[in-house]
Amino acid sequence: MLETLFDDSSMRENNYFCQLIGIANASSYNDTLALIHHKLSEPHKGIIFDREIPKPNDRSLIDAILNELTRMRIGAFANEDINLTSSQTLNAKIRQALDPVIALAIQKERFANETIRNNFIAKLMIWCNVYVDELDFSGKEPPKCLFYGSIKKHEFYFLMLLAHIGIDVLYFNPTGDTLIDTLDENNLCQKVILGPTTQQILPLMEHVEKGVVVEKVTTFARKATNELEQTLYNDTGIYKPWQFSDGTTRPIIMDSVIEDTLTYWNEPARLRPGFKTSQKTVYTPIFFSKISGVYNDHNEYFSLVDKLKSANKCVFYETTQLTSVGYGQTRSIQYHNMQGQGIPQNTAQYNQQDLYSLAFCLNPDKTINRTTVKEHVLYKKLLTLRGEIQEFILAKLEEVFSPSNTAFFNFPITDKERLRLMAAIFTAEDSLLNLIDGYDFTADVPKVILYLNSRDTFNTDDAMLLGLLRTIGLDIVILSPNGANNIELVISDKFINQIKLEEFVYDLPLKAPAKKGSFFSKLFR
Repeated sequence: MLETLFDDSSMRENNYFCQLIGIANASSYNDTLALIHHKLSEPHKGIIFDREIPKPNDRSLIDAILNELTRMRIGAFANEDINLTSSQTLNAKIRQALDPVIALAIQKERFANETIRNNFIAKLMIWCNVYVDELDFSGKEPPKCLFYGSIKKHEFYFLMLLAHIGIDVLYFNPTGDTLIDTLDENNLCQKVILGPTTQQILPLMEHVEKGVVVEKVTTFARKATNELEQTLYNDTGIYKPWQFSDGTTRPIIMDSVIEDTLTYWNEPARLRPGFKTSQKTVYTPIFFSKISGVYNDHNEYFSLVDKLKSANKCVFYETTQLTSVGYGQTRSIQYHNMQGQGIPQNTAQYNQQDLYSLAFCLNPDKTINRTTVKEHVLYKKLLTLRGEIQEFILAKLEEVFSPSNTAFFNFPITDKERLRLMAAIFTAEDSLLNLIDGYDFTADVPKVILYLNSRDTFNTDDAMLLGLLRTIGLDIVILSPNGANNIELVISDKFINQIKLEEFVYDLPLKAPAKKGSFFSKLFR
């Protein structure tokens, strides 16, 4: 998005004017702010505002401007003798920029009287005098303005004024604030969703101090490659590998029959019905199905199971116990291979103190404090995953925690459930974490299959983990030969695609489908 921010003016058409909402990856977000802050801190290169623009406090200057405004024609400042900087060229740009910005403000704000309107105009002019006069417009690249945090109306009008003058304006807001959307009716300010929003706005310098300044020069070959990729992959239905690695998923449950399952099981997400993308969000059609019963021909049923298990990215279980949470005060965590044979790998242990200390990683609004959680003892395994996938998992946890997910589970989600789910995914087996880490959202959909030959049920921890995997966008299929209630006890059946086969069978151990004998084997048996 900001690849050409520090390029020469001659190498790009327009100046930047954009709002960047949310945080996709905390590390890259910090690095970006650190780099911009470093560049703009050079003398005369830029302006930096941390959550506010200080109000003018020079009363004599305010009164002088207010006095002059009484003699001017509002809306026709381009023809007035207004000199707010030491540069006549820049003064002319400011005069021309004032007219459209003030016209928009008058339309939107409907000022109660001339005094309020003129005080607003005086504020814009003084801000120009204080901040713009110090900028150097003679360099090869435009001067820049960084505003970080939630913005007020008058502050946005000033940013718009700066953009009209020709300054690169970047507005970073971690929250989902929609103020600019209501004011910028002509969409002059480009909106970019970086990632999930957060309610907490840290001081700018906390991001800057955690970031690493990495200055890069983009080669002509790289720029040509980027332009080619924009042409090839932008709104064409063609997707490059990991195109949405810094994006997110929005799973869509497919209401399907068994034939659909077999048809689309091994198809990539982009070839499934209902697939689409919007900015950085991939709408992924997935299976969240329970297949109850078996075929009359058991070999045909075993063949079905074998086809499902043969998927490229698949973890198979013969148990309802998916987590290590809730099975004792201190528990050894066992990792299964793809066939669920219970081969111990990288065993780890934790206790109840570790579990409940995760409470310090939750903010009051039930979002996750990224800094605190990454320092927690239970998070150690996730530190080995890609940075963007860590942020993806944490954002998906917050989705499961949100009130909008209460209808999914048949039990209330309290802080106790939140902590236990965090512990469950942080200490999940390697094969399950590998599925998530290797998930390219437009390609093969990772799968979790459970073969339940008994009447075992799911506890709330395992149900929460399945809910998280579903929210992430994995295919989940539960095979229940006896058709007994299990998943329905913990997850609302409104969200489960139910498929029933020909008969219910009790105690049907899983085995490989029988191979048909050849003509000679039948002849000589």
